[in-house]
Amino acid sequence: MSLGSELTSVAGRPELLSPFSRRDLSLLDAVGQCGDLAEVARGAGTRHGTVERRLDRLDRAAGLPLTLRSRHSARLTSAGSRMLIAGRRFFHQIDLAARTHIFGHGSEAVDAPDVLSIASTEPLLEEVVEDAAASLGLLLSVRHEAPQQVAAQLAGYHVDAAYTWSLDSPIHSLERATRTYDVLDDPMWVILPRDHPLAGRDEVSLVDLRDETWVSETGPGSEILVARVFQAAGVPAPARLHVTGASVARGILRRGDAIGLGSPTHPAVLAPSLVRRSLVERPRRTTSLLVDPTIVPRALAGRLAALIADSHLRRFVEHHRDLLHEGWWAHWYAEQTGHRPRAGSVPGADPGTEPAPEPTEVRKLDTEDLHLLQAVARHGSINRAAAALSISQSALTRRIHRLEQAVGARLLLRSPRGTSLTGPTRRFLRQLALYEAEFHDAAVACRSVDRPLPHGHWTARQGTPAGARLSG
Repeated sequence: MSLGSELTSVAGRPELLSPFSRRDLSLLDAVGQCGDLAEVARGAGTRHGTVERRLDRLDRAAGLPLTLRSRHSARLTSAGSRMLIAGRRFFHQIDLAARTHIFGHGSEAVDAPDVLSIASTEPLLEEVVEDAAASLGLLLSVRHEAPQQVAAQLAGYHVDAAYTWSLDSPIHSLERATRTYDVLDDPMWVILPRDHPLAGRDEVSLVDLRDETWVSETGPGSEILVARVFQAAGVPAPARLHVTGASVARGILRRGDAIGLGSPTHPAVLAPSLVRRSLVERPRRTTSLLVDPTIVPRALAGRLAALIADSHLRRFVEHHRDLLHEGWWAHWYAEQTGHRPRAGSVPGADPGTEPAPEPTEVRKLDTEDLHLLQAVARHGSINRAAAALSISQSALTRRIHRLEQAVGARLLLRSPRGTSLTGPTRRFLRQLALYEAEFHDAAVACRSVDRPLPHGHWTARQGTPAGARLSG
């Protein structure tokens, strides 16, 4: 398929992309963060009425109400939240494609996101969130999901990273491109009531515990943790096994109604009535951080994985220091701390060298720039593109020349025979066609869930008092 036909197939769809500039998405983001229209207007350097008109225009472009407003406040609708996420992803992809194809920086993200959305199978420690903000300059927006839901959140582009675990080598069959960073080798112990007949032993075996009442949670692939641990040890799973959520499981353990598994990464269940005992079989799992490499730079992902591991290891020493008196646990702890890079270091970097300088910041392509380049590609020449855009040939040439100066890269080839796009620009536009189609599909998905704006809605709104806004 030629570039022209690829672009035409996208251009034939409703014009959903053109109004959603970086500035528009910043406005939606500000509404989501603040909600006070006067404050949003001050942050945007404009007037309250201008903000409302811009929000109305975005609603019209999407065909859906993206915000719900009263006289002084606003909040995003579910469609607005989804379109904001889709827009962020679109521009992340555009920036990556520009660096890869136009500037030749490679296929990895270079800039860190301002806020990283992450789904976690277990509550991330508060210190992880605080340390990420303090040492990495990264704000974490954490979703705590049931383990079997985390992979779905990542695969469905609801988050850009996931913190999860696996009993085997972490093989994740996601259609979305991800990169996996090991966080911690996570061995498990058993939690027993203090008056349990086996509580006096230093180590116990799964074989001796098979007839007990157990409590367990499900894992990333919907596997049941306790059942899988018994299976891996070659022991039939317990007959009395309750499978439930994390909070209920912790409550059952605390009451002494069942026994269960704990580990350095699993939230500790600490009570005077409970004891921890090592297991002869030494079961373990692997915890991993999965990220979208087009969103999260390699160095940042490695540092975040190390930060999570360091936090778990510190907590392990604080709450389970007694286990370090056993040789096996002391050896495991020495291995984990001895071969782990510092949370603030870049994996693979020579400690004696200075970090590589970041690429020089350039002007980022916005939707108006993208449409100019698309027009040249679609119509095959500056003359025909200028006519389609209703501007003169010289004006279009000047605009693209100014764009080349601003981004610091040549976008057009100029010769006596005419003007055409460079090879890197054409490759970039092929990627753009795919990203625009994905953005379009996200908008269509919103329409299938949310109620479209009724016909004639905007005409009726013109005569509506300022205090009356969208409802429902």
